[in-house]
Amino acid sequence: MRIYNNRNTHLFCGHWNGSPVEIGEAFLTEVSQTEVRHKHPYHEYYVVLEGEAELELEGQRVPLKAGSVVMVEPGEWHEVVAISAQGARWVIIKERSEPNSKIIQD
Repeated sequence: MRIYNNRNTHLFCGHWNGSPVEIGEAFLTEVSQTEVRHKHPYHEYYVVLEGEAELELEGQRVPLKAGSVVMVEPGEWHEVVAISAQGARWVIIKERSEPNSKIIQD
């Protein structure tokens, strides 16, 4: 058995500690300056725990609310574009996490 825990960040496991997937948690009260439109070569899942937000996925706005699960396909451009006043919390699961695999839009 392996137990993954990283108390210093919101990422619990990933390639840096031997996990085949990257799992993280986020709580946002506003759209971050670091959240930019991007894509990557693996599936990414957003599991919304509380609050509401909007994800722009390939030019379409997808509402995120508690109980929502959204799968982003490899190569799809996406970014979080709106957060409700009370904020939103979700878990992100990335099927593969390899260093330097995130592509930022030019």
